Amino acid sequence: MFQIQYSPNLKWEISISWSKNAALPIVVANYIIWNKVKLLNKPGISDVINMEKLADESIKISKDYFDLTSEKATKFRASILLIPFGLIKYGKVMFVGTGGCKIGKRPLDSFDYALMKAGIKITQWENKIYEVVSKPKKNIMMQEFSVTATEALLTYLAFANNYDEPINIYQIAIEPHVRNLIDFLNNLWADIHLNVDHSLIVNPSKIKIKNPEFKIIWDYIEAGTYFAIGAWADNSEITIKDCDVDDLSAIYSVAERVGINFKILDKHTIKVSSSNKQNYKAINRLEIRTYPGFPTDLQPIFGTLLTQADGISRIFETLYEWRFAYLNELENLWAKIEILNPHQAIVIWPTKLRWWYATSTDLRCGWAMILAWIMASGTTNVLDEEIIARWYDDIENKLKSIWVKIKKISD
Repeated sequence: MFQIQYSPNLKWEISISWSKNAALPIVVANYIIWNKVKLLNKPGISDVINMEKLADESIKISKDYFDLTSEKATKFRASILLIPFGLIKYGKVMFVGTGGCKIGKRPLDSFDYALMKAGIKITQWENKIYEVVSKPKKNIMMQEFSVTATEALLTYLAFANNYDEPINIYQIAIEPHVRNLIDFLNNLWADIHLNVDHSLIVNPSKIKIKNPEFKIIWDYIEAGTYFAIGAWADNSEITIKDCDVDDLSAIYSVAERVGINFKILDKHTIKVSSSNKQNYKAINRLEIRTYPGFPTDLQPIFGTLLTQADGISRIFETLYEWRFAYLNELENLWAKIEILNPHQAIVIWPTKLRWWYATSTDLRCGWAMILAWIMASGTTNVLDEEIIARWYDDIENKLKSIWVKIKKISD
């Protein structure tokens, strides 16, 4: 359990960690070449460690098919990214299912559809079975802008040797971590060309290594999180270093509408302060969209900020059902909230948040609560802090480095 006190006067610099979202599919792709590329900046957080453990354990027990039926595979959603590895190495995968997510329905329809278009047969018995039966279609239209489906499809096609002409894929996700995966695959002499219209072309290629080292990108979601902390903690100014400022364009738009003071110092550095906090205004519509729109992963964090803005703010979550669990927790801290339906909510007028116990129902809810507690009077306790640690590296020490009053205590 974390204990956080009201923390004004935050100062100093914060360096952003490496992206878990980028690392996970790249780690899997690297396994296909038996880890011959040294991954620089690989985050040492639990999801990445568990992915490697699951891969190693499954390789040891697999014979006629790649066995992803252990309990470990059910503990985190990213385990499905190992399916392309199994298809390339074994031609067949038995998969038990995923877990680790509490933000509403996240079916595998788009993931399965993408692989079926790539020539994969999927059957369901006690476990789900994926099997290579034919070559990929020449033209593939994704069901939606799914990050995981895009990553899995590209990883499979980059290593598959059962097609001899270009494959056009449409309606793909283009988040920074997807582009980082494409860069990694092209470093292995894959021939993937990304277009500006959410489409790409995958050409047949023979895999070999261009550069034996590859850099994983910084986490733009973590950068946005610390941006929010600097903008809302009383009398604070934080310099965010080691990020790609271009990845945060949607955040700047929201910040300008609210009235947040920030300055881009260079391509990798932003300074943000709460000096104009008394004049922050509500926004009529915080709409969540696929990249380069405002990211769903930052919706709970910026939704928490809006509890301090003057007026009525409207949040429209277009991607996931019931990503509003954090709003119920904010109500326990005296915030004024109305959840209209699974995709829409309003935040009403600035409210002085008060301390109380709150729970990390999911990863982003946990960070929303941390931000609320930094702003709230008194001392607050956060339960289920291990959910937060799945994503953010060395969270306690990083927050202490900018003078947040946080400590871990026994439950």
